[in-house]
Amino acid sequence: MGTNNRGGSAGFCRVLKNDDNGTILVYPEFSGNRLYQTLGNLQTTPKAGIIVPDFDSGDVLHLTGTTEILIGKEAADLLPRSNVAVKVQIEDARFIQNGLTFRGIAGEPSPYNPPVRFLASEGRSSVDVQKVNDRTAYAKLIKKELLTPTIGRFRFSISDPEVVGRFKPGQYVALAFEDELGAGYSHMRDDDPSSLNDDLVRSFTVSSSGRGGTPEDEVEITIRNVGKVTAFLFRQNVRAGLEVPMKGFSGTFAIHQDEDEIIPFVAGGIGITPLLAQLPDLDLRRIRLIWTMNITDIGLAIDTFERYPPLATSTMLYLSGAADGGQEGLQTTLRLEQHGARVCKRRLAASDLLSIQGLPALSSTWYICAGPQLRQALLSWLSDRRVIYESFDY
Repeated sequence: MGTNNRGGSAGFCRVLKNDDNGTILVYPEFSGNRLYQTLGNLQTTPKAGIIVPDFDSGDVLHLTGTTEILIGKEAADLLPRSNVAVKVQIEDARFIQNGLTFRGIAGEPSPYNPPVRFLASEGRSSVDVQKVNDRTAYAKLIKKELLTPTIGRFRFSISDPEVVGRFKPGQYVALAFEDELGAGYSHMRDDDPSSLNDDLVRSFTVSSSGRGGTPEDEVEITIRNVGKVTAFLFRQNVRAGLEVPMKGFSGTFAIHQDEDEIIPFVAGGIGITPLLAQLPDLDLRRIRLIWTMNITDIGLAIDTFERYPPLATSTMLYLSGAADGGQEGLQTTLRLEQHGARVCKRRLAASDLLSIQGLPALSSTWYICAGPQLRQALLSWLSDRRVIYESFDY
């Protein structure tokens, strides 16, 4: 018998089923000491008892059930991006209030915790075409443009478009960097703990529309340099011929514009990318873009308006840090205004959303793509509106 901890980021254990016919839980097996003692015990005797303590309230949930170990394709089909997973069919449960004789104080989450892996049925993970097709498609870097010191546009050619299919505007592409950046197995890695359970698969919103200047066997992403993989891409020389496996396209952040409908879209910095892919299909005269960014990202705005001139006149741009930009910042602001954008040198406020020209009071659907902090504020400000949002969390 073994007694072992299983943990991770909040939500690491997923509920596959919970109805009158029973409950099934699934969790991924993360990198460990490679002794596989727990899995060996479950293979020999597929029974488990699970204790879920709540250190704030003192309540305890006791579960017992039958286990099934999923390996390789079986694991990935159920819990994408997992090589090993455990499925538990719950047979009995007991909830005990105040069952703990002590309380705990939450500390800092372990840096070894990988991001939550969602069930395939939840529709939040990219389709892994390599798991369902004998052929593998590769993305080859063919063009790189730096728009600001930390934002760049990268274009890839697709080796076998038939394998991955054609993307739809509003989707993201998942690329695998394990061959380029994988460091192999280690039990602990204190110098870079987040890499231990990192599969090095990254999802990027497609910023090309597939119409006009982008051939059907190419895809473009516009990204910020914020981590190991993006830093690797920013260092690349196009002539080096980088090729990485493609996992596929996924996501459904599509903007629907009915006849005569005005669409408000709020973007935080790089959050403009899902809109870029859909601009050719929209009437830009009936778009109200509220775009907030730091003045250091202004090159992205200038590039966007030069590529899509009609968008500028439908844009209200809120610039933080503009007051400290000096003469150069003033010239840049004037350049934006010459494109037709309205510029406000301060942060976005709730009152700004209530004074958008031509927008009906409650009827419009709002679209949002922003980081967690801004998104939370926007959802609070727009609590009485219908909101569809894309996050940076996938």
